[in-house]
Amino acid sequence: MQEFYTNLPPKDKDNLDKTIEKLTTTNYEDNFQFNAGEYDAAVAFFVKRGFERVAAESTAYVILSQAKIDSVSPQSILDQLTYANPAQLSELITIVLNANRYKSSRLGVRKTLTTKETVSRNILD
Repeated sequence: MQEFYTNLPPKDKDNLDKTIEKLTTTNYEDNFQFNAGEYDAAVAFFVKRGFERVAAESTAYVILSQAKIDSVSPQSILDQLTYANPAQLSELITIVLNANRYKSSRLGVRKTLTTKETVSRNILD
């Protein structure tokens, strides 16, 4: 949009302008405040299990924000994740991250398909 400079008082925004402003400025901007100890504990939990620092921080943020939305203690979530083996932890984190993403940018795991060396067929008369 172009800006026009004038001495007239500013006009009120119509619904279209309000919608455009909302979509371009406040989309997915939920500000959460976390306890520093809980945040550090969550980051350390994921770093200890082999996550890179940046991945651990973003995963901890998602876990803490979802815990705040659901009114659940983040430590109880981490306690339950303690018993997961690395494959289960990866799958659970993928599910949690997908719940907070657009459907067009989902994460997934690629399964390698194996083929049999011999081909079996049904022969009908």
